[in-house]
Amino acid sequence: MLLRPASFCFGTLSALLVFYCYGPQYSAVTDYVTQSETEVPRNDGQATDEANATRSSTTMSSVTNRTLGFEKILAVGLPERSDRRDTLTMTATVNDIKLEWVDAVKGSEMNKKAWPAHWNTGKVNRTLAELGNWRSHLNAVRRVVESGWSSALIIEDDADWDIALKSQLQNFANRTRTLSNNGRNESLWITSETATHSPYGDDWDLLYLGSCANPPAPDNSPTFPGEGGQAHWVFPVNGGMSCLYGYAINARSARTLMGWLLDVRDPTDFAVSSYCGHFRCIAVWPELIGTHKPAGPQTKDSSIQSTDNGGFREKGETRNIVHSAILDMLARFGPTELNGSV
Repeated sequence: MLLRPASFCFGTLSALLVFYCYGPQYSAVTDYVTQSETEVPRNDGQATDEANATRSSTTMSSVTNRTLGFEKILAVGLPERSDRRDTLTMTATVNDIKLEWVDAVKGSEMNKKAWPAHWNTGKVNRTLAELGNWRSHLNAVRRVVESGWSSALIIEDDADWDIALKSQLQNFANRTRTLSNNGRNESLWITSETATHSPYGDDWDLLYLGSCANPPAPDNSPTFPGEGGQAHWVFPVNGGMSCLYGYAINARSARTLMGWLLDVRDPTDFAVSSYCGHFRCIAVWPELIGTHKPAGPQTKDSSIQSTDNGGFREKGETRNIVHSAILDMLARFGPTELNGSV
């Protein structure tokens, strides 16, 4: 008769001890859960949509900032071509664009040990000027890698653009964000850690803003209206490109492009075009960044190719650019007796 009350008391005592030890923690957890459930507002989608819209609007507006929505704009040029630096610096300033200069390199001054392993092993012998051009662009790409910038636009020192460039880039950005993922290297698929949150979207490795040859655009490529009745096509490319008047890379692709350019046997623009056969590149045509041909002796036209034909250009010009920013700058600030031509 005495065993049953003892068992009952022991069991009751054990339960009381368990509650004493763990009860407060359990109570705190339940209180936290109850409190959290009552304090977190019900998400009806409106707040999220408004936040996303605000974020998207803020991101898109950065296209019109001083670096055109990129973290940096790098201009590549030989220090001795002070004529080009003067012109490009003045033009950029007038258009509220901020540049940083990367000194170009002369191939003739490079140590042969620093040449690419397969340079001049193809069917065509490449020039020392082309070698210097490769080193110069590689230096610019390396600058992006070293600095850890989220993105950079790289232009050459004879670059020119339309005075409406910022509005053109807004249209371009809207189109690049809508392009599909066709042809992308799946091993470099974008994650939340590698996304750049660029106004131009995250699904790209290189943006061709200025080139001199493009493969035909697919029939369904998005377009946007340009100056003077132009229509600009925006489309992915897998090669077939020439010239590097202006191109953009991001933090992720700066590393892959630098690795790709470490050993080349073709000119830089052909090597970059080959890169696009394996990575995600998007082009616009007609180009938004062109190459300016200045007034004066035509030997000034190129630092790579010799154009000593005795020709003289009375007024500068830029192909496919309707309202040249350089000519506009010269008309506003240049010597009137020379009709603002450089």
